[in-house]
Order: sequence, then C-alpha cells, then structure tokens
Amino acid sequence: MLKALLKLCLLVILPVIYLTVAGSFNPLKIYNDWLRERLAEDIYKGVYQEIETQLMAIDENQWHIKIKEISDNFNTEIQFKKIDQMTKEGAKKSRLIAGDYVALGNEQGSVALRIADTNWALAIASDTTFAQNTYLEASGPIYLFQSALDEIPSKQLSKHLDELESRFQVQIEVLSDAKLAEIKNKQDIYQYKNLAWIKDENEDEIFLIKNRDGKTLTLSLERDQFILASAMFIPLFLVVLFVSAGLLMWLWPLWKDHKSLTQTAKNFGAGHLDARARVRKGAFTAELSKSFNRMAENIRNLIQTNQSLTNAVAHDLRTPMARLRFANDILKSGNCDTEETARYRQTINKSIEALDYLIAQTLHYARYNRSTDINHFKNVNFATKVLEEVDQYQFDHENIFYETKIEPALLKSQQFVDDKALKRALINLLNNATKYAKSYISVSFIQHLDKFTLIVEDDGEGVAEKDYESIFHPYKQISNQQRDMNEGLGLGLAIVQQIAHWHNGEIHVKRSGLGGACFTLSWKTAKP
Repeated sequence: MLKALLKLCLLVILPVIYLTVAGSFNPLKIYNDWLRERLAEDIYKGVYQEIETQLMAIDENQWHIKIKEISDNFNTEIQFKKIDQMTKEGAKKSRLIAGDYVALGNEQGSVALRIADTNWALAIASDTTFAQNTYLEASGPIYLFQSALDEIPSKQLSKHLDELESRFQVQIEVLSDAKLAEIKNKQDIYQYKNLAWIKDENEDEIFLIKNRDGKTLTLSLERDQFILASAMFIPLFLVVLFVSAGLLMWLWPLWKDHKSLTQTAKNFGAGHLDARARVRKGAFTAELSKSFNRMAENIRNLIQTNQSLTNAVAHDLRTPMARLRFANDILKSGNCDTEETARYRQTINKSIEALDYLIAQTLHYARYNRSTDINHFKNVNFATKVLEEVDQYQFDHENIFYETKIEPALLKSQQFVDDKALKRALINLLNNATKYAKSYISVSFIQHLDKFTLIVEDDGEGVAEKDYESIFHPYKQISNQQRDMNEGLGLGLAIVQQIAHWHNGEIHVKRSGLGGACFTLSWKTAKP
C-alpha cells in the first residue's frame, strides 16, 4: 500500500514539477502564449495598425523618436527592434515574417507584430515589467527619503546617517567618485523614470540617490530573510499540505477497504466459506467487493454441490451394488432353479443399467455445472433440431401426442448457441414431460425481439406451487424422499437450469393451460 501511495504521489508531483520547470514543450506555456496572442490581437489590433500608419508616414531614421514619443504615454513597455533582435527562436521569426502575432515568452508577456513589409517588429507588453514593479514599490519611500535628505546640509550628512538609517530602516553608504565609477564600469544600472538602482549578490535592489549637492548615496532596504523565505516556502508548503490531505482523505478509505478485502480473502482461503467482503455504497472497491462476493458464493455453492454429488452418488451406488452382489452370490451358490436364475440375471442387468444411468447423469451435471465455454457456441438452426428430437419422441411413445409450435422465421434463421447443451436441456424437459403426461405434450420455440423462448408443457398433474423453486435443486424429487433409481436422480431439471445459466438465461415452471406443468427456458440473443 505504501508503494501504491508513493506511486500516486509521484504521479501528482512529477506533472506539477514538469509544468513548473519545463520550457518549450510546456503545455501551459504553449497555451499561455496562444492566449496572449489572441488577446493582443483582440485588444491592440487597432493600436498596432495606428502605430504602423504613423511610422509609414515619416522617414525610417525618425522611427525610434516616434516610438519613444508614443511609449512615454503608455503604462506598458513598448519594444521596437529588428526581427532578428526581437527573438532568437527560428519558428517565431518565421511567424513574425509571415505577419502573425507572436508571444515572445518574456516576463512582460510581450506580443510582437511585424511592421508592414519591413525588417522591424513592434512588441507591446501585457504585464508590468520588473522595472515598473520596482518603481511602484520603491518610488514612495524613496521620495520621502529624498525629501528628508534634501533638508540636511552636505557637511552635516555624516552626522545624520545613523539617524536616517534608523528612521527609515535602511542601510546608507556615501559613494566616492571612484567607487561610483567602478560601479558604472562593472554593474548594470537599471533605471525607470526618476529611479536608478543596481543589484547586489542576493539580487536585492540598491538604489542610487543624489543629495542636493550632487553627492551619490546608495540606499538598500533592510529585508527580513526569514520573511522572504517564508513568502516562498509557506505557499509551497500549503499546496503540498492540502494536496497531501486530499490524497490522504481519498486513500484512507481505499486503504481500509483494501485491507478489509484482503483479510476477507485470507479468511475465505483458510476455509471460512461464509466470509464476505463488506460493500460500502459508492466506495471505490464496491464493484470489486461485489465481484468477490459473487465469486465466493459460486465457490461455496460449487463445493456444497460437489459434496451433495459425492453423498448422493455414494448413496445411489449402494442399492444397485447390493443387488448385484446379492444376485451374484445366489447364482454362484447354484441353489436356484431356472426361473430364479433368469430373475436374478434380470436383476443384474437392471442394476448395471441403473449404474450406467447414474454415471451418465452425473457426468452431464458435472459438465454443465461449470462456467460457460464460448468455444462450444456456434451458429446453428436450432429449430430443426427441436423438430428432429420431438419426432423421435413421437416415434418412441405412440401413446402420447407431441405437438410442435415453431415460428416460421426461426426455421430459416440461425442462433449463436451451444446446440448440444440446448438439445440436452430439451431432452431432459421432454423426459420429464413424458414421465408425467397423460396423452398430450406441446413444444414451442418462439422469438420476441432479442429473446428466444423454448416452452415444454404437458397435460399431467403439474407441479405444486410450493415446489416451483426446489425442483431445480440437484437430487430433489417431489414426493420421493428416498430416491428410487427407477424414478430418476433429480438431476434432470438441475442440468436444464445450468444450461440456461450457460446462455445467460433462465428456466421457470408454472401451471400449464393443458392442466400439467409448463417449463419455460428463455435466453437472449448472443453474438459470436
């Protein structure tokens, strides 16, 4: 379970890391660039066209002056460069040359567009620049500091530095001309409007300020590194915490269900056949638990059936075996006349027939008491097989009239079935009907939509309603608690029920309009 949890965490965290650090192939970046291009086209289309019109109206060597004039009235950054200088990416260059809006992918979210058919491109930023953000944050404090600084004469500046540092919570250094020259030679000086600054080794801003006498001072704001680190760490920690909490809330009941199902499986495997998985409505493992319970119920039923089969076979073997042994002993003794000898030999033959019948029925039941084997299914015209089997029964039983009712369409169509199994079901139903019918048996084979139905009914005494379910149980015979081999084993209808299950169908019994029993075997159309 721990490995599964780790895998799930990796599946969540790795995509987040990928989306955070991935470059050109980042789907979020690709979508963001596409969105910026569409917004720029929607919002600034007229602006680009107007700037292009104004540039085309003047000489090219005046373009930078015009752009400077225009950008001074914008609150966002405007870049005006050659296409080769605007972007280094070949694909974006090609798109610029083709006249497309192209997101440059920089921090300002600039979107560039080629100026007419020239080698120049214009880019307008959709986000504030770093310099603009710095100006917005520092312009107010710097203004107040500058005001306080201007009130102090240069000669008294050194005396007031400590007071200014404490008062504004800053660090101040007065630069010599040599130090200022060194800074200008070695460091980039950033400037926006009336502010200028450099960056230290921690990438923090150090502002360059002049007093009223032209002396340059550096002003660095004191920042609590713990707060800065917290500003980065705490949001990340909260994201991880909430994601972890969500995963835990999702995984905890799943883990409990998994543990419960595992323990149930162990108990069942140890021989506790009544062990069943607990099924919580809406649980992730609900369907798995239901499947396990169905499997466990089927296994238990199979074991109980096999136990019943073993007990019944052992019981039913004793009677014919005892008759065989007794008849054989009498014949060996030689103390019987011709008539007795013939009678004992007849007993031996009947006992052998009974044993053969017992073995055949048991094998049939064992065969059909398994899961469906789709390899036994094929397209056949089952209606013709019904006609053939009923004709054979009519030939063997002249005292009973057998009538068939088959829809004409079924005589010309095929069904995807296990024809041998369905034929065995029909034989068992006909055997049962022939045993109890007085003079008339009706066999019907019909289809309604995607459902096939085979009906066998007779004019006998029928089945009591209280026995409608029990007669399909193995070794169950009505009004025959002590089974007699001449009356059957009680497996015929159980075999029919198993064959119905093979075809995802069902078998029912009810009172027939003829007066006897009506058995209805139905199943839905199967596809190869």
